[in-house]
Amino acid sequence: MKLCINLSNINLWRKQIGVVWLLIEVNLISANIFGFPALFKVLPKYGVYNNYCQSTNITNSTEQDCNRQTQQYQNALTLGIIFFNLPSVFVGILIDMFGGRFIKLIGIVFHVVGWLALALVKSDKYRDSLLFVHTLFTALSGIIVQITSYAACSYFSKARAFLLTLLVGSSLSASVWYSVFQVLIDSDKLTLSQLSYIWMSFGALMFLSSFLFLDWKFPILNLGYTFDTKLEQSKAITTDGK
Repeated sequence: MKLCINLSNINLWRKQIGVVWLLIEVNLISANIFGFPALFKVLPKYGVYNNYCQSTNITNSTEQDCNRQTQQYQNALTLGIIFFNLPSVFVGILIDMFGGRFIKLIGIVFHVVGWLALALVKSDKYRDSLLFVHTLFTALSGIIVQITSYAACSYFSKARAFLLTLLVGSSLSASVWYSVFQVLIDSDKLTLSQLSYIWMSFGALMFLSSFLFLDWKFPILNLGYTFDTKLEQSKAITTDGK
C-alpha cells in the first residue's frame, strides 16, 4: 500500500515537472517559423542569395536592387508556414496510431536537420538552398512538438483547459527567438551558425522529454501512468443511465 502511494506521488511530480518542461520546450522550438522575417536583414550579411541582387545606375551612382533576394527569403518563409499548418491533421492521426513519443522522435530528426541546414547556409550556388531546407524541417518539427505537447494535457483529469491555454500561449511566443537572433548577431555577440548549433542541441532535451513525459503504443519503456479518461467514462455512464 505504501509502495502504491509512493509511486502515485512520483507519477504526480513527474507529470507536473513535465508540464513545466514542455512549456519551455514549446516556447523554444514550436512556432519559430512565424518570426523568420526577423532574419531578412541578417541573411544578406552572410551572402545568402546575393547572386539575386542587381546593380542599377541612378544619376551617376550605383545602387543594389535586392528585391529578388528578399523574394527568395519570403518564399522560404511561405514554404515553412505551409508545412507548419498543413500536417496538423496527419500528426494527430499518427499520434493516435503510434503514440506521442514515437512521433516526437521523428520530429527530433526534422529539428536537427532543419537547424543544421541553417548553420551551414552561406553564399554558394548550392548551399543557398539550405535556407528552404531549414524552414521546411523546422516547421515540421515545430508542429510535431506543439501537437504532442497538447496531447500531454490528457494525462491530467483536471485543469486540462488551463494547461492547454498555457501551452498555446507559450507556442505563440516562440516566434520571438529569430528577433533575439537578430539582436545578438547585430551586436556581434554570436553568429548565425553558432545560434543554429545551439538550437540544434535542444534536440537532446526533446529526446529526454520524449521518454520522460510522453508514451507510445509499444510495450517497452512505458510511463507509469496513462491518459486520464475519467471524464469520458463518467459521460458514458451518465448516457447509459439515461
